[in-house]
Amino acid sequence: MTPAARVIISLVFGGWGGSLAYFAMKFHPAQLAKDFSYPWRAARALLDGHDPYQVIQAVGAYPFNAGLFYPLPAAILALPFAPLRPEVAGGLFIGLSSALLAWGILGSAPHRLWLFASAPFVHAAILGQWSPIITASALTPALQFILAGKPTTGLAAWLYRPTWRGVIGGTVVVALAFVVQPSWLSDWRAAMPSTQRYRGPALTIMGSFLFLALLRWRRREGRLFMALALVPQLPVFYEQLLLWLVPSTGWRSLALTACSWVGYLAWFPHSVSPKQNEIAVPWVLFTIYLPALVILLMLPPREEDADMQNGEGQDAAPAATTQEADP
Repeated sequence: MTPAARVIISLVFGGWGGSLAYFAMKFHPAQLAKDFSYPWRAARALLDGHDPYQVIQAVGAYPFNAGLFYPLPAAILALPFAPLRPEVAGGLFIGLSSALLAWGILGSAPHRLWLFASAPFVHAAILGQWSPIITASALTPALQFILAGKPTTGLAAWLYRPTWRGVIGGTVVVALAFVVQPSWLSDWRAAMPSTQRYRGPALTIMGSFLFLALLRWRRREGRLFMALALVPQLPVFYEQLLLWLVPSTGWRSLALTACSWVGYLAWFPHSVSPKQNEIAVPWVLFTIYLPALVILLMLPPREEDADMQNGEGQDAAPAATTQEADP
């Protein structure tokens, strides 16, 4: 594929994600930039010289129903979007994230483009979530400094392709946050006790079967899967986007996308229920994590064994040519 074609296709997928986000936010102006409202508002508070952890409190309906659960580096990274209207900020954030994700996919394994049709991608775009840019960072080491904005799922992405560039870049962003507001870490930790509902799906009785992913711990896909299954998260349809880095063929990627819609459409009628997260748990587990686990276990135990099986080695090859040194 020529560089020009790669750029054009990336922009098309960026437009797809950005449009989903912009119109979802434009049609619900009271919800500002939806989930992106939190880092966007935090960035605006910083520009006004205020403490975002004091400004952002639970005072009303979504997205004013919770404090700031993001670390301050998320607000630092959101600063370029702060002067914009919320729907424009959210649309550009998702549009840029989607374009960078497409760029990374086209440079490694184009069969992963089915990701853009998945329920987690569509839901992440509509909500203005970080999972598209986190997934892009897993594929493009130069973007790994962004993982400091969401270090939980960011850790899983970094383990997929660990580089010193990511460590150094993330450290710089964190250090900059301390320069801007030295007390941010203690402020962030003070907000965390109210997030007890965030759990890794593998740490629940229902999700304990996810530890079978350890059978593929020698593969980057297995390490990514296990890390994602362990880090704290809400059982909603967007955090799982990283799992689309597991399928090694287009058909498997398509199958995972189709399964995700089965779960999402079954859960959607309950999306306005006060128990929507509890209802989502089995659907997320058995229509996304379980199919992804099956696909993972279909891979050879080690990446170096992939060349011995037709079609199973294409995920490992691009990583082998990267100029980044593993820490």
